[in-house]
Amino acid sequence: MRVRRRTLLLALSLVALLLLDGLLLWRRARYREETARLRAGMSELEQQRADAIMAANVDQATLMIEIMRRQARGDGGIHLAVNTDSGYVALDRGGARLRTMPARIGPERRVGSGADTVRVVVPRGVRRIERLLGAADAWSLPDWLWADRGLPPVAERAAPGWTGTHAIVTTGGTLLYAVPGTGPLADSSYVMPGSVRLDAGDLQAIRENLTPGTRVYFY
Repeated sequence: MRVRRRTLLLALSLVALLLLDGLLLWRRARYREETARLRAGMSELEQQRADAIMAANVDQATLMIEIMRRQARGDGGIHLAVNTDSGYVALDRGGARLRTMPARIGPERRVGSGADTVRVVVPRGVRRIERLLGAADAWSLPDWLWADRGLPPVAERAAPGWTGTHAIVTTGGTLLYAVPGTGPLADSSYVMPGSVRLDAGDLQAIRENLTPGTRVYFY
């Protein structure tokens, strides 16, 4: 009986993956068709300008990431460097790397619908630590979090313990946290979009080295 159930579950999983692959292929084909249709209505000069703009945007993003890396390396004080591509957070002093911590980066995502839609992005650039949170501290989680998690909305968005025993809030509202024991973030399979999730032990270990105003480089 167990073997049959396991076989059925595997078969259903395979079907789901095939359907997902088919959907992605269909969307890619639609995107290519729409791109071709738009380019067909452009003059040669307009097509060249469009290609140049796209290339410039890619170059600007690459340049900004490299600038952030160099700024972090040249910072002589204690600071955090968050590599969003490789998935780690480093505690650095100048060019010396004191600790490297694996991290999960919350994805970019559109949350909500209609006028209430919010686009959450992966942070880039230089921020500063605004608050260092402990187990007894409460910090207001964003409104869209409950919708993203498929949970009913609540009147109160902050409670002690919802951001774990140690957490960091930067300017701009980016949260660096570990999985808490209670609240909407208490799920090891979930990372809040636009945030950074670390191990609780790593956050605790670097806590004494950090103060409000400490720079955090996201690249």
